[in-house]
Amino acid sequence: MDGIIQSLGVIFSLSGLAVLLVGALLGVVIGALPGLGPSIGLSLLIPFTYTMSPELSMLLMISLYTSAEYGGSISAILLSTPGTAAAAATAIDGYAMAQKGRANEAISISLTASTVGGVLGGLALLLLAMPLAKLALQFGPAGYFAVGLFGLTSVAALSGGSLVKGLLGAVLGLALATVGIDPISGTPRFTFGHFELYEGVPFLAALIGLFAVSEAIALAEKHARGPKPGKDRVGHVFMSRALLKETWRSMLSGSVIGTLLGILPGVGGNIACWVARDYARARDKHPEEYGKGAANGIAAPEASNNATVGGALVPLLSLGVPGSPTTAIMMGALIMHGLHPGPQLFDEQPTLVYAILFGVIIASLVQYLVGSLFLPLMARTVLLPDGVIAAGILAFAVLGAFAIRNLMFDVWMTLAFGLVGYLMKKLSFPVAPVILAMVLGYLIESNYRTAMVSSQGSYMVFLTDPISVLFLILSLISILVPLRRVWRARRCPHRGAAV
Repeated sequence: MDGIIQSLGVIFSLSGLAVLLVGALLGVVIGALPGLGPSIGLSLLIPFTYTMSPELSMLLMISLYTSAEYGGSISAILLSTPGTAAAAATAIDGYAMAQKGRANEAISISLTASTVGGVLGGLALLLLAMPLAKLALQFGPAGYFAVGLFGLTSVAALSGGSLVKGLLGAVLGLALATVGIDPISGTPRFTFGHFELYEGVPFLAALIGLFAVSEAIALAEKHARGPKPGKDRVGHVFMSRALLKETWRSMLSGSVIGTLLGILPGVGGNIACWVARDYARARDKHPEEYGKGAANGIAAPEASNNATVGGALVPLLSLGVPGSPTTAIMMGALIMHGLHPGPQLFDEQPTLVYAILFGVIIASLVQYLVGSLFLPLMARTVLLPDGVIAAGILAFAVLGAFAIRNLMFDVWMTLAFGLVGYLMKKLSFPVAPVILAMVLGYLIESNYRTAMVSSQGSYMVFLTDPISVLFLILSLISILVPLRRVWRARRCPHRGAAV
């Protein structure tokens, strides 16, 4: 009870409300700018949260996360260019509605649906995280190893079009995670005489480089091809009672779908938005209107996008396994504060945990307030030249990389990772598995080696632990499902093309 009261005191303090407001403002803008999104936004934000308390830094990140998921719909509706991958489904009916002169209605639907989804996803987090954390306290080293492996394989399998490329990205991340002091023997390894690597490859440098700097290079390249098209201004964004009556069922169904899929590591809004849209279309009395500006075609995917935020935080808090690339970044931020997400966090930092649990709900409400009041002004940011956005990202990236340890080594590492990330995007290699593997590497390696020591080198320890067996099976399924999909697509090329 003390943790609840103290967390609410932090949230509703002047500092707490200020960071929620700032996070919402930044999130809407970052989400609206095509190509950015919550992962890049958080990677740029982490250095500036280092001096904050863990509670305030998490509130700021959660607010940016939820608002960026919504912000992606702005450019999707106005420019038919989704600001985030999770807004791709929204672009179909949103842009069609805007073409009919109903852009304000489309944006009002996406704002309301995103708020509903965020609140319901936050409630699910509040109800599910603690029971799962109590269950996770029963895990041994073998169980934790299997959980980490499941989080890694599922994201590697679902974060890109190629399973092989996803797994290769995960292998690269695991290799980077081995640099530094050995967690068991305490001796340095793969540091090549650089004292800067004793603490491991700078996570922040890798994070900012792979996500932000690589995107800045891509945007600079895009800027050279030509300017963005112009677009009319956005006016009021308040949803009418008639539209709410028409779309509330799709908002609820999208929220449920988004929450459930968000809990599964590696799924997230990219998939949830399409599942929610397809479900809404299947149960709609007028499915022929989808693709031509259907209100429910906006409400369902937008509710699911924001509901995945609360869902993705469930495995992070209860198991210490990120549910999405964005929550992996949040996990890295907690580690930088000397905290390790997982069931022990509920006992060690109850104020922080409840600040996160309640913060998702409050941040969604703040997002609605910010969207209602400031959206007409912030919508203009989608018209900024790509070159200006790229220069701003690069400046913040270099500043953030230098800020943590005041070492130019980190800046050069950031730029190097930026080039690696750019090449990975050019070759269609997913970047997310690299970061997730770096985050999960310590969990996987330390628990694997601890389990092997306790069993005197016998691999049966992983097959006699029921929790380990369960998650090993889930890891196998997460690899076999994409393989089956590829096999079916090759066997029936016309079906794969139709999809």
